[in-house]
Amino acid sequence: MDDQIETEIRKDLVSIKTFDENKDSVLDDNEIINAVSKAKLWAAESASDEIKWLYFRSDKAVGPLSWKEILEVHKKYPEVFITKEKIDKSGSNNRINWLPANIILKVTTILAEDQS
Repeated sequence: MDDQIETEIRKDLVSIKTFDENKDSVLDDNEIINAVSKAKLWAAESASDEIKWLYFRSDKAVGPLSWKEILEVHKKYPEVFITKEKIDKSGSNNRINWLPANIILKVTTILAEDQS
């Protein structure tokens, strides 16, 4: 299962550049593993009714929203990036990991298939 998720993430490494912790513009294996872990966690948490999701629009985070609301945003903007991480009041997003919503949707499907 992790291999399937990693394959999906590796299809577009530019989309997970926020996971480049050492800021060397190269995603190493540990950074990719971190992205895989976060994608699995968020996919599992998408089943919850929590209102803790944010999406990125026009250089700022919008939310918090429920997962259902994120799905509506994704319908309008298929390339939307999302996070569940807290953003400090200064608006600095430097340490925030963002993932494309479509990655989370694919991982949700992978996890569901693994359960059956």
